[in-house]
Amino acid sequence: MTIILRFLIPLFLGGVTLTAAPVKILFDTDMTTDCDDAGAMAVLHALADRGECEILATVTSVRDPLALATVDVINRYRGRPALPLGWAKGEGVLMPSKFTARIAAEFSHRVTSPGSFPDAVDAYREILTKQPDHSVILVTVGYLTNVSRFLQSSGGMEIARSKVVKWVCMGGNFIGSPPEDDLKLGNVNFQRDAASAYYAIHHWPGEIVFAGREVCSVPSGLAIGASLTNTPADNPVRRAYEHYFGGTAKDRHVADLATVLFAVRGLNDCWDLSAAGRMDLREDMTFEWNQDPTGRHRYLLKKESNDLHVERVLEALLIAPPRRI
Repeated sequence: MTIILRFLIPLFLGGVTLTAAPVKILFDTDMTTDCDDAGAMAVLHALADRGECEILATVTSVRDPLALATVDVINRYRGRPALPLGWAKGEGVLMPSKFTARIAAEFSHRVTSPGSFPDAVDAYREILTKQPDHSVILVTVGYLTNVSRFLQSSGGMEIARSKVVKWVCMGGNFIGSPPEDDLKLGNVNFQRDAASAYYAIHHWPGEIVFAGREVCSVPSGLAIGASLTNTPADNPVRRAYEHYFGGTAKDRHVADLATVLFAVRGLNDCWDLSAAGRMDLREDMTFEWNQDPTGRHRYLLKKESNDLHVERVLEALLIAPPRRI
């Protein structure tokens, strides 16, 4: 029997302390319109510093090379300057950003010639094919452009089926029982590239866990970020929050941060998980939830009176100093 080791997270079996292997993460972000993408990267790197995850690559789902530069800046600050990058070349959402151009101008980065970096679909393939079967967790905290294009690329569906054990997706509003989404709260991660979201969710060959807005964005009530003012002035995540808010870092929702935390640590006393089912996503991005014990979709549920605990866990990771590799 093979025992897979993992750093820092003890398990107890027959009086023997064991550890499990670091979670392998392929991270896909839009890194454009909201500073919580930068916060999510801080959480991801802090978890990697603790040995809880291995970051395989960081890619962007937008056509803005400055978003890719911002991702590279954060990787460099956190001591992982050589992490593979990829971006949505030729296709993808292009939105104005309050912080990416400023971050790219303030800090050194590799993205001086964006054309030299691969399309995210190629990065997906390059990374995933090298991994053991059923070993990678895909985390998306932005648009689903890359996921859709990868599934439609040559061999992409089979690679996803064989290599990805779970896709954790920030998106959706799971209101009611069973839940449905009428988009009154908005759902921009799906809406801004609706065709990709529709294809990806309907064709993904494995498990999907959704982190919905009601759990970690508006109207969840969870928000952190102001404490970044206690981190070094050259922390690019702090700078992203400062630029986003026009000068001073303030609290912001934790949508993308919580998505990363769940992907790495699982429920971990922070959330509950829905019963299995299927998201019946329509082309207009509204959906109904079909309860189905054989379904491969689930969504996070809030624990009662647990918001402060979730915020404290995330905040400790958000402001943790980098461990230089």
